[in-house]
Amino acid sequence: MRSLSSSQVLRCIVAVVVLMAVLAGCEKSPTEPEHPSPSPELLFYCLPLGVRLTCFAYVSNVPGRGQADVTATATWLVSDPTVGGFLEPGIFTPRRRGEVEISARYEALTPRLTVRFLVDPLQPPRAFSFLSGKVWEDDSNRELPGAMVEILDGYAQGSTSVANEYGYYQIKKVLTEETFSVRASMPGYAPSTVSYRVDPSAYRADPSDPPKNPPFLDFRLRRAE
Repeated sequence: MRSLSSSQVLRCIVAVVVLMAVLAGCEKSPTEPEHPSPSPELLFYCLPLGVRLTCFAYVSNVPGRGQADVTATATWLVSDPTVGGFLEPGIFTPRRRGEVEISARYEALTPRLTVRFLVDPLQPPRAFSFLSGKVWEDDSNRELPGAMVEILDGYAQGSTSVANEYGYYQIKKVLTEETFSVRASMPGYAPSTVSYRVDPSAYRADPSDPPKNPPFLDFRLRRAE
């Protein structure tokens, strides 16, 4: 199985550090009323580096414990051991093709985040993401509650979502690194179909890198003539 280049690994690590910085920054303001401090928790994120997974942890509310690589000391958990397992910490070995959710425990703390992958003994693992956005009426620029968004092909073929009262939709499980067709439709409007691909991380460490596609996609529908 192929592994990522050093520059790709660096960009992935930078993206995770940014994620952890955002999570770590969500603390209460000094002006807010005093509340009991929540229990320490593990903020966890996994990266598929070939067959190697790296676990970064941020332990909240524990002075001096910040963000760290805990790959070797975490206890690794797999949702379906028949798909694969860990022969050593951080090294996931797939046994057959399938979906698996991977998480970790660290010093009796449980993770806030887990990651689901599609794994195959013959292919690099790919993470699942989501696809969300809003559906708008093109002329009036108003939201279109009740619009249907459907993935037409690819791994998530047949997945649908109906826009809520704010025109917002979300499809929860979309395979990254795969180009697929997605359509928005509503009675009285001409449907809109686009080709899209969700990248594992839309963060670019180097501005000269090609743009990456985040898991957000809006649609604008025109009234049918």
